[in-house]
Amino acid sequence: MAFIRLADLIVNINCIAAVRLSTYNGSDEGKEIPIVNICLMIPEGSLDGETEPCCEKCQGVEKLEYESDLAIAIWNYFSESSDVTVLFD
Repeated sequence: MAFIRLADLIVNINCIAAVRLSTYNGSDEGKEIPIVNICLMIPEGSLDGETEPCCEKCQGVEKLEYESDLAIAIWNYFSESSDVTVLFD
């Protein structure tokens, strides 16, 4: 298994379902702030210890969000990975 560390969290990359880069306008100056959203296929609430009991095969989605320089570093990691095939840009 391969793991990555994202600030204070270590994630098994086999649990990552999707990674999306977007931006939002964070100030009156019109400066766009990058955001990366990561969807993990694990029971929802498991990172907060709020998982409700369900069957063993039940999977939910836990969403992570990072912004600014960390968002760019995460996006670069995935976009430059040899495990990612680019179909179109």
